[in-house]
Amino acid sequence: MEHLSTPTEEFLSSRGRVTTLGMFIIDHHAIKDQDGNEVMTEEESIGGGGVFAMISARMFLPPSQCGLIIDQGEDFPDHFLNTLMRYGKDMIWFRKREGKTTRALNIYSGGKVGEGHQSFKYLSPQLNLLPRDLILPPSPFAEPYLPEYVHMVCNTLRARLIVDEMEAIRLNGIGDDAIGKGWDAKLVWEPMPSCCVPSELENILSLARAFHTISPNLLELQSILDIPSSSHPTKGDAEEAVTSFHALLAGRYTHEGIPSAIVRCGELGSYTYSSQWVGWVPAYYTNDQQDKVVDPTGGGNSFLGGLVAGLLISEGDMKIASIYAATAASFAIEQRGLPKLISTEQGERWNDQDVWERLRELARRVDHPQ
Repeated sequence: MEHLSTPTEEFLSSRGRVTTLGMFIIDHHAIKDQDGNEVMTEEESIGGGGVFAMISARMFLPPSQCGLIIDQGEDFPDHFLNTLMRYGKDMIWFRKREGKTTRALNIYSGGKVGEGHQSFKYLSPQLNLLPRDLILPPSPFAEPYLPEYVHMVCNTLRARLIVDEMEAIRLNGIGDDAIGKGWDAKLVWEPMPSCCVPSELENILSLARAFHTISPNLLELQSILDIPSSSHPTKGDAEEAVTSFHALLAGRYTHEGIPSAIVRCGELGSYTYSSQWVGWVPAYYTNDQQDKVVDPTGGGNSFLGGLVAGLLISEGDMKIASIYAATAASFAIEQRGLPKLISTEQGERWNDQDVWERLRELARRVDHPQ
């Protein structure tokens, strides 16, 4: 299987970046006590789906091939700046904003942070990103090529805004100089849980042809399709849901208008349904290794970051990219917060591991399932 090692500088020199329209968020945390009351912790941490996605793409790509916008309020902690810069200054564009950085509260139903069901609410005003943010001067992400893949994590309303703006830029560009005219970036959509409900099915189907890939988790896809979920889902449940979703798309669009669909199924792995390949990629950590899973927060976002990196490196091979995705997710869930990067004489190490060895190990499991 090709494309399972570090891409060459020569190859990358002709490619655009992978980027995200996900916001940077300062996360706060609360747990629910035995009476159901929210109890705030003192902890604040780096958050935002786009951050986890791009740090995970960075596992496989140099900083110059990734793009993350961070709108930096007056309350931005210095230690967050130091942490982020370790991943490479070329991948991050810090923009000053008036007022506070976007903040949000993550509420866990378990007895401690990271356990139980998670809910989410914003504590300060959002500053949503749009495609123009990635390419208008002084963006560092538009040269020498415009971004090639764009990750987005949002509801259908914002997805429509992004899709419409992408189409307008492609046809006419922006302003008198027609900046970005002809830009044909591939969009990878991670739907927000809030829009994964039956009443949004028509909106999702009407938007679908604008995307290269759509990736909900299994519970979200079953909810969209109004399929009853199970407390112990099976691979058959996932295959049924993805096949049903694909059939709805096939009934509406020609072959070229149908996006790839990847459903994320936790410890079952992920199921990809595309024109190139249909199949399973197992979760890196097996059922008897669940003690290795410390905090699943950000795992889905990281999955999508690995996917866009894999798509860029493999020139669009969905099977290879799905393996990159699962590998990236495995690093995200091994600890609280972002995976840690260090440089050694042998090369970069993430959580003290070689990502390429893990990638190749997972690829062997896909080709030779147990």
